[in-house]
Amino acid sequence: MTKEEIVGQIITAVGGADNINNAWHCMTRLRFDLKDAQKVDYSALEKTPKVVGTKFQSNQLQVVIGTDVADYYGPLASKLGLDEKSQQTSTEKKGAISLFMDTVSGVFGPIVPAIAGAGMIKGLMAGLVALNVISNQTDTYLVIDMIASGVFTFLPFFVAASAARIFKTNQYLAIAIAATLQFPTMTNAVAEGSISAFRLFGVLPVPIFNYAGTVIPIIFAVLALSYIYRWVDKILPQVLRTVFTPTISLFLAGLVTLTIIGPISIHLGNLLADGVAGLFTISPVLAGIVVGAIRPIAIFTGLHHAMTPIALQNFANQGYDMLMPMMFMANMAITGATAAIYFKVKTKEEKSIVLSSAVSGILGITEPALFGILSKYKKAFLAATIGSSIASAFISFFGVRIYGYILSSIFSLPAYIGEYFIFAILGIIIAIASSFAITYFLVPKQEDQDDYTNEIDLHAVTKGTYIPLDNVPDEVFSTKLMGEGYAIQSETGTVFSPVTGEVTSVFPSKHAIGIKTMNGAEVLVHMGIDTVSLDGKGFDVFVKSGDHVTAQTKLAQMDLDYIKNQGKETMVIVLVTNMERVQQFSGVTNLEGDHQAGTVLEKVILNA
Repeated sequence: MTKEEIVGQIITAVGGADNINNAWHCMTRLRFDLKDAQKVDYSALEKTPKVVGTKFQSNQLQVVIGTDVADYYGPLASKLGLDEKSQQTSTEKKGAISLFMDTVSGVFGPIVPAIAGAGMIKGLMAGLVALNVISNQTDTYLVIDMIASGVFTFLPFFVAASAARIFKTNQYLAIAIAATLQFPTMTNAVAEGSISAFRLFGVLPVPIFNYAGTVIPIIFAVLALSYIYRWVDKILPQVLRTVFTPTISLFLAGLVTLTIIGPISIHLGNLLADGVAGLFTISPVLAGIVVGAIRPIAIFTGLHHAMTPIALQNFANQGYDMLMPMMFMANMAITGATAAIYFKVKTKEEKSIVLSSAVSGILGITEPALFGILSKYKKAFLAATIGSSIASAFISFFGVRIYGYILSSIFSLPAYIGEYFIFAILGIIIAIASSFAITYFLVPKQEDQDDYTNEIDLHAVTKGTYIPLDNVPDEVFSTKLMGEGYAIQSETGTVFSPVTGEVTSVFPSKHAIGIKTMNGAEVLVHMGIDTVSLDGKGFDVFVKSGDHVTAQTKLAQMDLDYIKNQGKETMVIVLVTNMERVQQFSGVTNLEGDHQAGTVLEKVILNA
């Protein structure tokens, strides 16, 4: 059953859309303000898939879904025509660059295995060709290249599917937009080069561009689709939505992508290329500094394709090129920064991904490193940028150049043999060493605790009195519908992390924080009971999504007096929510009575 169908059943069970004044969600529950609470069919609600419990309290119907409640609020808001702001799970205000990188990182997270595997194959084959072990004209090479290059050629399809999940829109419509960009009509027109644009309705120009392997156009296209889909769904009568919402959304999003989003992205790349060409007329060293600095972000955004024509034109006009050696230095700097992360992560899975990404990087395929690793570690991305800039400036000063087009990998070194060879070698060393050292210095090492074991310690999150979950005055917690754990009545209001892990979500009302440990336990810290209605008042949160935390990390400060004056409970509830992973809970101390923050209260053994 789809999320939309489940939400439809919930709406019916609560008395229909006409019975709902408003709906929102907290960390685990859908909450409804109803016109007539007598119309609720509790039996039907509790039989609905994903609904683990219900409760009516404070004139609100609470439907307990779990920590993935936001995935169900989106379709609910769409059906009811509500504002979806409460889907957001983080309170921090991010800058545009940080938000962009976090978004791209989120989009590429699920794709990393595909691009890492394909990148490794592609890099190895390029190396074998460079060493003349195999010819790129043989059938063997062509077959293996299809396996390796398919992911990169049709990268917009992968990005579309993943971006749809991030932007909470229909995956298949998103893939349809990607298919539009790479439909043979477009790709054939690019190859023929006879026209520059199609004319829609004989008037509107649709520029012809090659979108193969691009990233930014499809991300923004799917973002636009998400807004268009919600707008169309909102204005159409419900009886027409099933057929006409996807039809109109695809048509409008496709037009916007072909006429605005796609062309703007390509033109930005061309503008970057023109700027780089201009720098060389001023000073090759200045060009090295700037090109080295922008190359990693250019690859990250897909704008790097615009630099290739400059290099090819240099070969035609001068017989040599100084831009491609800078690209080489950037790849090596990206590799160095990625290699340093190997010594910062602790799990075998993470180390494996980092290692394969670094190997792909040194073989000339940097997408796995950039999208899978450096987008998550922004200081490492900065280190790669600095290392690339330093090394590119160095080789530019000594006039390092290349006399033929070749992939920028370690296997391309033979092409540099000659008077500039030693400087190319020194440039590689500078690129790798500087980016590695800066990353190693800037990026903190993950804690050792819980990394390779199936056990975690649940620490007391605050100084106060232990309360068994059975005694918590909220049956969603007391009946353990949401998971196992403990509660503690805080004396100070200072709340620390119960585990070592990464913050996965901070609820907008600041009353709940989600944390995931290195070995996969999902832990919820819920401050107070029914405190979502306070809308953040009474809470100061000191962490954000993506932060690494330990039992010594201060998560939040509760204003106990304010919360009590609002008639709310101030106990802090700590739950392990993915109980399917839990083999055993056991207390490690005499749990009754008072405890200091940081005291280990319970040990959780996870399934291997």
